[in-house]
Amino acid sequence: MKFALSAAMSMVATAVVADPFVVNVSQPPSTMDPAFACDIVGNGYVAPLYSPLVTYARKSYEGPEGVTVTAEDDSQIVPALAESWSVSEDGLSYTFNIREGAEFASGNTLDGAAVAASLKRALSSGACGTYYMEAGSFGNTQSIKADGNVVTITLAAPQPLLTHTLTQPNLGIVDVAVADANGGNEWMANHAAPSGPYVLAEYQPGVKAVYQANPNYWGDAPLEDEVIVNFISDPSALLLQARNGAADVTLGLPKQMVSQLSSELNVVEVPSPRFMIVGLPNNVAPFDNATFRQALSYAVPYEAIQQSVAFGYADSFFGPFPPEFSAYAEANGAARAFDMGRAQQLLAQSGVTGSVALELTIMEGNAEQEQIATILQGAWKALGVEATISKLSASAYVEATTTPEKTTAIVRFDGPSIADPAWLLSYDMFCQSPYNQSNYCNAEAEALFAEAVAMPNMADRQDKWNAIAAMWIEDAPRIPVYADVFTAVLDKDVTKWDFAQDGPFDLQNWGR
Repeated sequence: MKFALSAAMSMVATAVVADPFVVNVSQPPSTMDPAFACDIVGNGYVAPLYSPLVTYARKSYEGPEGVTVTAEDDSQIVPALAESWSVSEDGLSYTFNIREGAEFASGNTLDGAAVAASLKRALSSGACGTYYMEAGSFGNTQSIKADGNVVTITLAAPQPLLTHTLTQPNLGIVDVAVADANGGNEWMANHAAPSGPYVLAEYQPGVKAVYQANPNYWGDAPLEDEVIVNFISDPSALLLQARNGAADVTLGLPKQMVSQLSSELNVVEVPSPRFMIVGLPNNVAPFDNATFRQALSYAVPYEAIQQSVAFGYADSFFGPFPPEFSAYAEANGAARAFDMGRAQQLLAQSGVTGSVALELTIMEGNAEQEQIATILQGAWKALGVEATISKLSASAYVEATTTPEKTTAIVRFDGPSIADPAWLLSYDMFCQSPYNQSNYCNAEAEALFAEAVAMPNMADRQDKWNAIAAMWIEDAPRIPVYADVFTAVLDKDVTKWDFAQDGPFDLQNWGR
């Protein structure tokens, strides 16, 4: 059985493509398993391999020099592997009708039973797959059952975010039979059992990934038959290859280099609900002192960072919600000014005296994080904070950001897969969440959150979000450095490019 499945998988990835589409990126994934991918970068690499049950509609506009850019419209969910679905009147039962005749890349039947097995695998993973399958409401999924090509998910309490989470790569449908036959989770970390537009023809961790079109894919064929994704941590090498035409798409360049290339190549700019932040270890003295955290937040040269690091590809805000969130308002997110006098005043009020040691954790190869950490190291020295910079590999960095107890400050590019306050706050604010960047804990804010999510109409929740934002700003659990304007550098021959909030690796929609 194991040999037969492995052989079937290899047969779909033997074609030789004369002119593959090349994507150069700065950061590799920590895993290729969708249930265990827990960051924006990692989710992007698995997205082309697995079909979601439903997806967001797309909207398009003209980008630079005739490039057609498409992006998600998260206000509208449309069919994908499930051709239709319904929700019971009480909001507890979701029924999905799976497309007839669909197959995995292996040739295995992609029916209701296979879909249920994949969703159960995500639910039981104990990782981000669990979080997505529960839509942030742990213990809420009562059952996942299949009857022919019908899959029914039953909940204990209504959770309108469920259909949104089912659009995400983490819940893309895995060929569990192939995964189990080849070693399960350990094998999946560096391999794939696909249902999506591409198969993983080759994967060398930290070096490259080769995607080839899946001939058994149920949907439209991808624009490019083969995509080679090279992981290149050296920004100078990324820049050189972009300039000499070695890459069709370049992602992860420092914004300074993007600015340099804007007159030579096509640069796509997409304002996004993502942000660069510094998470502070709220449960470690003296960072458990809110007034001290406020002092640090005023000792950040925001505009200087945005110009010298983001080179203008950024927006300012201070609060839990970046400007691209519908819940954002000037009253609950206006930018904070760099004010060293105010910082010194708050430091005196905090009662913290003497020198303070702080470790700033960044991801190895991330030039922007390193630049920000270096600037903060200098700025905070005036407050008596001696910051040291610790560089971690991609896998060690992910482990550091998801460990329950944070003891260092973490410079992180972050943002929710789903641009909804309930989704963001459920992992970023809850006292017991392992994904709480700063171990922030405010029982009153959590109580307001519970009141908000009990409202079935998501639009009625704004007053609660405003109140939570006010508390958050007062507590200053972390420091939003800037909201990101996402950039991609395209070679002149690229005519189609797509942006997805969680990735953004919709490779099937990129092409020449």
